[in-house]
Amino acid sequence: MKFTIENEKIVGDLGFGSLPISPNDTIGYRPYELFVSSLIGCSGTLLGNILKKKRVEHKRIKMDVSSVRNPDHANRIEQLSITAYVQSDQPLSEQNAVKIADLVVKNCGMIQSVIETIDVTFIVKTSTVNSDVR
Repeated sequence: MKFTIENEKIVGDLGFGSLPISPNDTIGYRPYELFVSSLIGCSGTLLGNILKKKRVEHKRIKMDVSSVRNPDHANRIEQLSITAYVQSDQPLSEQNAVKIADLVVKNCGMIQSVIETIDVTFIVKTSTVNSDVR
């Protein structure tokens, strides 16, 4: 990976292409957005793989994230709540949803990289294909 700093933004030259980064969201992705996106990318992909291994057919997964930041300490992220809404023909029992969520947290490299400094909550909810997932 290579990065170039130009004025108010950093441009990353990455495998997929260029990635503009800036605290100004009109000229690039904010670092906070990229950080959260990396956690969602890792955990969402892992969740899909776990569902596939458990033979839970799913049509779509939507994920919502909320956070708590501390303005007194460099606006650091102190808590992240991730809720994954799985649209499936076969809804999961609450017990299975909790087990799958635990597997995601324990096996997601991005979450494990920050779990000691950020309180991360991961919840899996399911709905049938005929109902709307958030």
